[in-house]
Amino acid sequence: MMRWVAIGALCLAVMLACVSSYLVWRNGHLREDLDAATRRLRVAERQVEDAQQTADVLDAHIKRMQEDRRAYDADLYRLREQEGYNAPLSDFLGDAFDRL
Repeated sequence: MMRWVAIGALCLAVMLACVSSYLVWRNGHLREDLDAATRRLRVAERQVEDAQQTADVLDAHIKRMQEDRRAYDADLYRLREQEGYNAPLSDFLGDAFDRL
C-alpha cells in the first residue's frame, strides 16, 4: 500500500512539475508579447504627439495666411477705390494696353 502511495505522490509531483514548467514558459512568452506591445504603444504615442504638433503648426500657418489674405483684400479694395476701379484708363495706360 505504501508503494502505491509513493508512486501516486511521484506521479503527482511530475505532473505539478510539468504544469509549473508550462506556466513559466507561457509567462515568458506573455512577457515578450507585453514588451512588444508596450514598445508599439510608445511609438504610437510619439506619432500622435508629432501629429498634434504638426497640426498646431499647420493651424498657425493657415491662420497667418488667412490674416494675410484679409489684409491683401483690404489693400486691393482700398486701391480700387482710390483709382476708380470702373474709371476709364488714362491715355498712357490706354496706349500701353493697346500695344499689348
